[in-house]
Amino acid sequence: MATEEQVSAELVKMGFSESDSEALADCMLNGNSLSWQNSDPVTDEMLQLLNKFIELNNAKIEVKVKDVATRDKYLWDVRAKR
Repeated sequence: MATEEQVSAELVKMGFSESDSEALADCMLNGNSLSWQNSDPVTDEMLQLLNKFIELNNAKIEVKVKDVATRDKYLWDVRAKR
């Protein structure tokens, strides 16, 4: 698999913010679990691209993103699959 920087760059190309991309790349390559929140936009199309990317790269993570519209925030929950 690619380096964290390469994975992060691919995720940025999909529309994810740099901070989200760095966190996701870390989880994908190191099998880490992580939760965070921010206001960087996430669309259903971006999540579909992400899930396809995870599958193609055999990353052992599960990603859930909850839109909290009343606070203009997105809650991320990335869990490693063992």
